[in-house]
Amino acid sequence: MVPDGCADLLMEDDGAMRVVGVADEADLPFLACGTRVRGIRLHAEAVARAFRVEAWQLRNRTVALDDLVGARRARMLAEPDERHSWIRSLALAPRTVAAVRLLERQSVADVALDLGISTRQLGRILLAEVGLAPKAFQRVQRFQRFVVASDVGWRLADAAAIAGYADQPHLSREVQRLAGTTPARLAAERRAP
Repeated sequence: MVPDGCADLLMEDDGAMRVVGVADEADLPFLACGTRVRGIRLHAEAVARAFRVEAWQLRNRTVALDDLVGARRARMLAEPDERHSWIRSLALAPRTVAAVRLLERQSVADVALDLGISTRQLGRILLAEVGLAPKAFQRVQRFQRFVVASDVGWRLADAAAIAGYADQPHLSREVQRLAGTTPARLAAERRAP
């Protein structure tokens, strides 16, 4: 799994439920042959509200759901109707939602200015609500823009430019850091059947 700016609630066939926090590094979990995993993807701005923890505590971690919400609540969330109600009940912080959206296209300083807060306060909000610092979150977003451009068939250099990488070495360093491989290998693995 490569960083995608989201968190996940994973449900395995044996009933185990795990939370995967927002990541800024690759995680290659071992799954036994035939393992089926269903999941619910949570946008970054929902992480802290969904699990009632400071989101940085889940960064780059996979945690059993009952360790976060308790065994009784985890059993309840095993029921589809209860999960649906839980997701619909999440009250997101408008400032966090706005920050996440603005960070896609503006500098950290400009986002803080637009929100009427300091860059330090923006950093505290993102760490608590999302799990990543603003610059780390932007790196993950840029990486995902590269992945999407590459997936639809753009050549690596063009995908890098579309995503906002300054040059090939910049792309290579970031992909190695975030996916643990080279850009060409990542693109080939994602295209493999």
